[in-house]
Amino acid sequence: MHTQNLVLTDVKESDLPALHQQLEKLDLATPNYGLLTDQICCPGLDYCALANARSIPISLELNRRFDDLDYLNDIGPCSIKISGCINACGHHHIANIGILGINKHGQEAYQLTLGGNDSDSASIGRILGPAFDEHGVVDAVAQVIETYLQLRSSEEETFLECYRRLGDKPFKAAVYKGGAADDDDSEQAVA
Repeated sequence: MHTQNLVLTDVKESDLPALHQQLEKLDLATPNYGLLTDQICCPGLDYCALANARSIPISLELNRRFDDLDYLNDIGPCSIKISGCINACGHHHIANIGILGINKHGQEAYQLTLGGNDSDSASIGRILGPAFDEHGVVDAVAQVIETYLQLRSSEEETFLECYRRLGDKPFKAAVYKGGAADDDDSEQAVA
């Protein structure tokens, strides 16, 4: 499995409160499994010579932006994965919301993909449109989530189900404010 979670086996039930307190001190007790902030993020340009863009600052900013467990639980299951280059160490292409760092005219930029899934109904995410700078991509993710919350058919409809039902048009219109989104970044993503 490619998820980055920790399993502690053979813990006595009576030791669970003390263990939880120790995990909280290490910032390892956030109950966000399967939610938007339970991310996979490659090391990106900060630690990898192959990368085109930084990934860790994007992940940290997304965690700050969505630092509300009630809101995360309202969103429900939604995977986000971040890769700093086309090598895809972060598995962005199989995330419900994927972020791919690219080099656009010598600058770090980020493509947003939607609709990926790594379960029995696997799918590869589709590039939404032109790339964003590091601040714009976090805003774009927030806009995608707000659009989902407004358009889902019920509180039980997951992000992926909503995306598959509606396609990318309402998300693209919201993120790009109805403007024309050219696909000049698509070639860079596969080059």
